[in-house]
Amino acid sequence: MKACMKTLVAAGLCMGMALGMVGCGSKPLDGSQVVATVGEKEMTLGEANFLLRYQQVQTESYYESMLGTGIYEMDLYGTGSTYGEDLKADVMKQMQEYYVLEEKAAEYGVELTEEEKTAVTETAAAFLKANDNNAKEQMNADQTTVERVLTFMTIRSTVAAAVKEEADITITDEEAKQRSFSYITIAKGSGEEALTEEELQSYRDKLAAVAESIKEGNTMEGAAVEQGLTAYSGNYGEGTAQYYAEELVAALDGIKEGEVTGVIETETELLMGNVTAEFDEQATANMKETLLSSAQTEYFNNQLEAWVADYEITVKDSVWEQVVFDRSYDPAS
Repeated sequence: MKACMKTLVAAGLCMGMALGMVGCGSKPLDGSQVVATVGEKEMTLGEANFLLRYQQVQTESYYESMLGTGIYEMDLYGTGSTYGEDLKADVMKQMQEYYVLEEKAAEYGVELTEEEKTAVTETAAAFLKANDNNAKEQMNADQTTVERVLTFMTIRSTVAAAVKEEADITITDEEAKQRSFSYITIAKGSGEEALTEEELQSYRDKLAAVAESIKEGNTMEGAAVEQGLTAYSGNYGEGTAQYYAEELVAALDGIKEGEVTGVIETETELLMGNVTAEFDEQATANMKETLLSSAQTEYFNNQLEAWVADYEITVKDSVWEQVVFDRSYDPAS
């Protein structure tokens, strides 16, 4: 199936798709049934089924494009359970988190604004308008249910932002420090395309000439052009060093700003690097933001995990078992 998703953006959420049904399947489920309780609150089958079908649409085309049909009976992750079982477990956990975050929202002063409520209502209406009755019935998609799930999504996003804001996390320049550098890489090739020893020696000589030119005050970019080579620029440090060959990073660590490494030879390439700035201010600032965001997300996830542990979920298996994968949802272009 082609992954062609139409998108409506509202309140920071994306939900919009016109679906075609592939396969007849069983009759629509009674979405009013209680499928689980989270703490003292009852979760309806309609909410859980709609979220599952929504995620099914997003993942189905990806997996089936690689593995073909029948993915729901496959053990994709080698866990001893089928993908269908894994997907249902993931959705139930997500629904549990939604209910918990709804409970915690008041503690953070989180409630939907009138603008967000309007956006949720309009997005739900647009989704329903885009789909035929058959698809909507099989997904338990009605105005109330779709709005409910969109509201859950909005609350999660807003509570997450509030929790992250309270996290007392500081990332220093030293923790995020990035050095900028220029480098040349020459692939040795393999098989019939492998460079001969004569060709490799020619490149070694050119790299040596580049190094001499840099020592005389030229840039690596300019020196490379003189030798018919191409120089690239980059930055490395926390969070970025892994993008480059270990041998290159180790050599760069051994020189100062303005200096150039010798010719570095690995099994697959010839390399040379030149440190252009000991402290790349912009790259460091960008990495600080990345590391801060990662640390805040980890803080939120840990907090959410602790909250979820306090709200027991009891799933009614006889109800949840009614949800089966006997049809596909084909996003229309």
